[in-house]
Amino acid sequence: MRIPVAASAGDVCCSGARHFYVLAVDGVRALCVPVILHRTEIHRADVPVLTGPCENSAARVGLMVIRCTGECWRDNRWDSRILRPAPAIMRKILACLGRDRQARAIEATPSGLYRSTLLHGPKLGGCGRRRGGPPSD
Repeated sequence: MRIPVAASAGDVCCSGARHFYVLAVDGVRALCVPVILHRTEIHRADVPVLTGPCENSAARVGLMVIRCTGECWRDNRWDSRILRPAPAIMRKILACLGRDRQARAIEATPSGLYRSTLLHGPKLGGCGRRRGGPPSD
């Protein structure tokens, strides 16, 4: 029988087959973001962490990605604590969370609110003709 382990902010913990990075702890709850091991594709909200041999398993060596989106509150009882990354990683994660929230807020705005510069702005190598006019060639 396993005894549940309590985590503190900055720990990477395991619950079953899922891994989480603990951002904050409030009593018996923990604010977490998911951790993906051995990931090749990188999302815009990912913070890569190169890990060495962990204390629990020597097989967990490679790239660990912390997905800084979809944070959720979970019970602060974990099967095990895997590792504790450097404090600089926490700063990167918090900055990435802010950038992702800002990007999601812009994506949630209705269309037409922002004027696109891709369609109406100057283009490199453009001939400067009016849209819809005859070609200059």
